[in-house]
Amino acid sequence: MNHDAPHLALARLRALWDAEVRPSTRQALAALAVATLLGAAHLARLGTQPARLAAAAALVLLVVGLVLRAVLLWRRRADPRRTIRQIIGAVDPALAATTLRALRLTERAAVDTNVGSPALAKLHLDRSIARTPAERIRARAAAAATRWSTVGLVLASLSLVAGAIEPLRIIEGLDVLVARAGRAPLPLPWLEEVTVTASPPDYLHRGREPLYPFSPTLQPRGTVLEVHGRPLHLGRRLILTDGRDEVPFTDDGSGGVVARWTLGDSSTLTIAARFGFVSIPQADEQRVGSIPDEAPHVFLEGAPRTVRLLDEPDIPLRYEITDDHGLREVNLVLRAGTREERRVLSRPAGDALSDRGGYELRSRDAFFRRVYVPVEVRVEARDNDPITGPKWGRSEPLIVIPPQVGEPEALRYAALLKARDALVDLLADRMAQPAPGAKSTPGASDLPRHLEQESAAQQKAVALINEVLAGDYGGLKIRGRAATLVRGQLTRLAKALDAERRKPSRETHEALLTETEGVLLAFDAGVRGLGARDTQIVARRLAEVADEAASASTAIRGGDRSAGTVRLDAAVLVLDGGSKQLLRLGELGLDLGELVANDLRRIDRARLAEDWMHAELAARDLAARLRKPDPSFMGGGGAGIGDGHGHGGVEAGGQGPPQPGEASEADEEAAQMARELEELARDHAAEMGAVEESLERATSPEELRALREEARRHGETIREAVRQLPRSDAPGDTAEGAATSGREQAESMAGSLEQGDLSQALESGKQAVEALKDAQRRGQEAGGRLSEERAGHEAGRAAGTLQQELSWAEEALQRLRQMQSEGAKEALERAGQRERELAERARELQRKGEQGDSSMPDEMIERLGEAEQTMREAEQLLREGNGERGLQRQREAQRLLEMSQEPQDEGQNESPNNASESQRMARKADVPGKDKHQTPQEFRRRVMEGLGKAGDPRLKEAVRRYAEGLLK
Repeated sequence: MNHDAPHLALARLRALWDAEVRPSTRQALAALAVATLLGAAHLARLGTQPARLAAAAALVLLVVGLVLRAVLLWRRRADPRRTIRQIIGAVDPALAATTLRALRLTERAAVDTNVGSPALAKLHLDRSIARTPAERIRARAAAAATRWSTVGLVLASLSLVAGAIEPLRIIEGLDVLVARAGRAPLPLPWLEEVTVTASPPDYLHRGREPLYPFSPTLQPRGTVLEVHGRPLHLGRRLILTDGRDEVPFTDDGSGGVVARWTLGDSSTLTIAARFGFVSIPQADEQRVGSIPDEAPHVFLEGAPRTVRLLDEPDIPLRYEITDDHGLREVNLVLRAGTREERRVLSRPAGDALSDRGGYELRSRDAFFRRVYVPVEVRVEARDNDPITGPKWGRSEPLIVIPPQVGEPEALRYAALLKARDALVDLLADRMAQPAPGAKSTPGASDLPRHLEQESAAQQKAVALINEVLAGDYGGLKIRGRAATLVRGQLTRLAKALDAERRKPSRETHEALLTETEGVLLAFDAGVRGLGARDTQIVARRLAEVADEAASASTAIRGGDRSAGTVRLDAAVLVLDGGSKQLLRLGELGLDLGELVANDLRRIDRARLAEDWMHAELAARDLAARLRKPDPSFMGGGGAGIGDGHGHGGVEAGGQGPPQPGEASEADEEAAQMARELEELARDHAAEMGAVEESLERATSPEELRALREEARRHGETIREAVRQLPRSDAPGDTAEGAATSGREQAESMAGSLEQGDLSQALESGKQAVEALKDAQRRGQEAGGRLSEERAGHEAGRAAGTLQQELSWAEEALQRLRQMQSEGAKEALERAGQRERELAERARELQRKGEQGDSSMPDEMIERLGEAEQTMREAEQLLREGNGERGLQRQREAQRLLEMSQEPQDEGQNESPNNASESQRMARKADVPGKDKHQTPQEFRRRVMEGLGKAGDPRLKEAVRRYAEGLLK
């Protein structure tokens, strides 16, 4: 008997079931797969990360489900029990139970003979299977097939609807689903009829330019690319992107879309549709190369090179600059260490493509005064690039080596020593000359030859001294006290020689010899005094450098070794050079120069041992000592004295500046004269201000207001009188030109009257009358030219009116001065008395400046004399009550006093506070009383009147608004 017969019977039952159900099942599963795919596509089209993950998960689940179903089906077909339960049990559950029992009996009989015959058991199973109703199984399978077909039909319908609405959405969704790094792999068309235009930046002043779409192009950086097109598919969010940045397309109002892209770096632009975080590109690409705005090219003539400031005190700079689009600013840049200073040389207008110019750096430049390291000089230019921001172009550097600290002072001191030596030679020559009238000796010259030799020797010495006085020593000149002393002594020497020339005799020769000795001693005192003052200035500068050395040592201790070492090396180098220059500045310089050298050795020892704390202490000790630059034996401060490190200043025994009681006190006398002259000028200025205030207060506000109102009416009359006069650019030698000039002067007179300035009104009025009369004369000589004759006629008419107004102004000014003089009569008398006292002080200064060590230059004495005479004239006028003219003479005297003062040398501005400063501080000063306090309203009135007095009357309103803005 066939043992596989039950299994074959079950297989037939399975085949009968599958024949009905399997086709429908496959159709339904196919429809499910399509529906799932379409749903995943629509979901993924959202483009968000969750949506894409959900779509991918749905597809994965579909595949996994199908595989699991196939595995389960295969396992069911291999298990007869499941077949019996699924197929027989579906139509006859009792028969299915019987069949299962028969199956279990068959299986037990096959392994256990005690159960019974296996053949009988299989026969029983076959009979049970054979009783299964095939028709009922077929009907049941047909019902299951119908259900599967219904499900498949529903899913197919849904898929058909989803695909029919817009098939492209399925492609887009699947494209988005498989995108990588936010970019879909399958390009799709989005725009048609694409046009591209380029708009360069406005600063290039170029028009729009059409481009071939999707063709490579080169454009300036900042160009705006405008892409137009007609969308192929509606409802898509279209963008223009380079893969990093993007701009959206917007409706252009005519059925198309437009996007504007501002060009930065070179880019490849692509049209794309944005779906969430994913973009689907169009296959076309627009490659755009970016042309950057180049930095300006700056050429500095002669650069690069190195210049020593002492060799070239004036450094001419010539530059030429070009740029591809436009220049905005040109600067001169000075850099020294961490310091930087920028100076505007030019601001080209109209986007100029080139610029050229020059500049002269002088050794007296303020930047070089506090710089002890090489200075890098460049010309830098800024362009007008608004896209990436202005760019600076730089020239090659010009390296300026400044003098060492104290080097200009040392050069000046050496030059003065040379001049002093010339005086020594002159004195030696005169001592060797026999006096006129002495007994002749072999080889003695006669009187004319003697005088000629005396004159030639003095002329030679004076020429050398004048050459030294006119010299430039690294930006320093001989000015101030030293220059006054030297010129005064030369005047003294010239007077003594003139006396011998007028009356040659033993007495005059001895007097000349005595004066020459006095001049030499005074000159020597002045040189030593200048050397001492320069030493103090240089020492204070070096103190700042020593502080820098201490700070650098502190930085090294703090861990900043590289930068600190560079700073310390630079500071030590400057200190070393400064110490050598100090040694050339006389006794005090020798003292302090040796002190600096000794402390530098202390710093070097600490550096070798890397003992940065003691290096810092040594530098601070040196700085403290240099800030009190007195001779060591005077105690000058110091932490550096008696410290056991061998400061040379103690042993050097320097003499320092000249002390009272020495051979000549000319330097101190010159200083005292300068102080007295300065105080005289200051006191006279204060007295002049007091007279002005007295005159202003002498007239009551009501009288002034009435006079000003009357003057305003006369000003309006003048404007009306010249209203018909021409305003033209005709030359002044024509009637029209002269009439135009007369009108301008007349309007200036009117403006001065409106401001209450009668003096200025008179000046303008006189000039206006002269111009108008000239225009009248030229019009009469015009020879038939109507415009000239008309201008001359109108000028003559206006001149008559203006002459009347001029007479009124003269009378008004006279009345005003009379009121002021009468009101301030007592004050003017007191001012006259004080002016006499000031004139006496000027006379005393002049007398002192004419003799001995206090001698002044001739031009200073002459100006003092003129100032004294002018002050006495002012005194007389003030006593007579003529305040206006007295004030004018006071102003002239003040100008002469200020001209009498020697200009101060730049280096001496750093001088320490001396006796003159303390004297100025100690002088008594009047404390203003409460009645002299000026209220804010008074201050406002004075400012408005002062600003309104001068200038073109046509600018009156603008000046008034400007003044009011200042006073807000």
